[in-house]
Amino acid sequence: MTATSSVATAQQRVSGPSPTRRLATSGRGMELSVPRTSRPGAGGAEEVSEKDMRWPGRIRRIGRAQLRRWDLDALSEPVELCLSELVTNAMRYGHGPVVRVRLHQDGSHLLIEVTDGSPGRAVLSVAGPDEERGRGLALVDAIADAWGVSDDGTCTWCRLSVPERHS
Repeated sequence: MTATSSVATAQQRVSGPSPTRRLATSGRGMELSVPRTSRPGAGGAEEVSEKDMRWPGRIRRIGRAQLRRWDLDALSEPVELCLSELVTNAMRYGHGPVVRVRLHQDGSHLLIEVTDGSPGRAVLSVAGPDEERGRGLALVDAIADAWGVSDDGTCTWCRLSVPERHS
């Protein structure tokens, strides 16, 4: 499957308004704003500052704590992986001074949104066996029910199903 067809497939799995618009109007949510210290280099990629590279781990821990508050511990591993990949991409390729992370759950789904201020759309790539980078969105695609990029390219999001609760 090519990167383009995989993105199209993932985006087709979502119906209705974009997740960003739904976030402000329904369910429970959490939002973080993280200032970036790194700035984009040549070709859009950069060497990310050590300070910025600490944020994915911190946000994983914050996300895990939020999931505990929502009694969604069963989602900890997939959410932590998705958060880590999306935040790392935002720190590495984003152009804005701030990275915003939102978690929102409505009872049946959990939505993760990472906004990086860059109009460049995240693209699913196929990394070679010797490449150290380029697998993040492939992991998100494999784990999440759906993922995509906002129309303006500044927000990458993914959605996971919330497990049914048995009494």
